Amino acid sequence: MNGPHTQDDDAPLAGVRVVEFAQMVAAPSAALLLADYGADVVKVEPPEGDNCRNLRSAAASALPVSPVFVAYNRGKRLVRLDLRNAADLASAKRLVAAADVLIEASRPGAMTRLGLGPEAAHALNPRLVYASVSGFGWSETVSDKRGVDLIVQAESGIMSMTGPAESPMKVGFTVVDAATGHALCHAILAALFRRERSGRGATVGVSLYDTALHLQSGPLVEYLMTGQQVPRSGNSAPLSAPADLLRCGEGALVISAYLPAHWLRFIELIGAPELAHDPRFAEVSGRLAHRAALIAALEARLATQSAAAWQALLEPAGLLVGQVRDYAQVVDSPYTTAAASIAPAGAAFGVHTPAMLDGRRRGALEGMRECRLEDIEWLSAEAPSPTP
Repeated sequence: MNGPHTQDDDAPLAGVRVVEFAQMVAAPSAALLLADYGADVVKVEPPEGDNCRNLRSAAASALPVSPVFVAYNRGKRLVRLDLRNAADLASAKRLVAAADVLIEASRPGAMTRLGLGPEAAHALNPRLVYASVSGFGWSETVSDKRGVDLIVQAESGIMSMTGPAESPMKVGFTVVDAATGHALCHAILAALFRRERSGRGATVGVSLYDTALHLQSGPLVEYLMTGQQVPRSGNSAPLSAPADLLRCGEGALVISAYLPAHWLRFIELIGAPELAHDPRFAEVSGRLAHRAALIAALEARLATQSAAAWQALLEPAGLLVGQVRDYAQVVDSPYTTAAASIAPAGAAFGVHTPAMLDGRRRGALEGMRECRLEDIEWLSAEAPSPTP
């Protein structure tokens, strides 16, 4: 996994240098996306390594490296520096002076105390895009509030909107962390685009909390306009019916058939045309009001066949339907293989960035590459002259 860094010269960010001072998921995932676009990312870890290296589920407890760490740090060069050491700090500053982008996710004031805050970094490199991740923002009233994905899901209202009616529930993966990486990546790309016109660097920042709110734009705006929060609806879409998870004879199906033509076609195909004449279900408003009875009636018919059989019948009729799949099924899904979404990454695996360029994706992904300072060309090459 060591060796010279290689780049695809046709990649949109080929030649862009990124230095990452960040741990865990949110900020490293932004650097991962930049690497996928062709940037040369050098991740600076503390001597003991990124804390994410220690994140393992029970299933992964015997693995030599954390799958979460692999997932968000493939395609990067990894170097360990002790920024409390004068020589290592000097090396870090040399990296910053030669970089196009700096990504950090430190506690408030930590980078400034090291002489790596935005002002000091821009003094070293006026063209630098300095990108930061925070839990709850940078204003004095909230900057000391620390947060990780779970805490932000609770504080931002996501948990209040998720789960069955009787209990709030978190989303099953680190959705806010992952979305924050995407938000920071496009903020960095916007700053780099502006720099091409102006020659000036920039300071950009994204907080997990702001990302979580933006993910909920629809229901938040509805609350602001009505003064009422939509109740939790579990596996049902709150604005229409049937748009639900339905149990079948084997497995489960999600169906979205609330438009009049779809509704009538759906109940015809499952052998329940009489539901069209039930006054409770004639209109969407009635189906919403009597949702429990509707689900019971539909599941009674769907119990006669498997989810796969029903999907094979319903999809050709133009209905929106999907099976509830676990990861074993997802990995083998024709949708996954057709899109080449998952690929080898060094000795492990990776998931391609969802964006496609010129209608294609690369094949295998680069793995992580532990390296030494002397392997980083930035420290030996003359730094580019800043543009005024």
